[in-house]
Amino acid sequence: MPNKTISVPADVVPIIESLDVPFSRWVTEQLRRHAEESPMSLSEQIVADAALASHPSDNERPDPAEVARRMDRNAPW
Repeated sequence: MPNKTISVPADVVPIIESLDVPFSRWVTEQLRRHAEESPMSLSEQIVADAALASHPSDNERPDPAEVARRMDRNAPW
């Protein structure tokens, strides 16, 4: 995978530098740990988060399958 560059606030840089491991490795380890502990897959979490963000009321939540279809259609990946 090619290297990507992200911008972070200046006050975050010392925190990243204090990790004693490359930031990309730290992020990867955190994502793997979360995946092992989570009962939902990442795609299920994204759909659930999107539904909550777009319709905060329980009575107005869209169908998760429709949210997934919209995300598939609109996502650049």
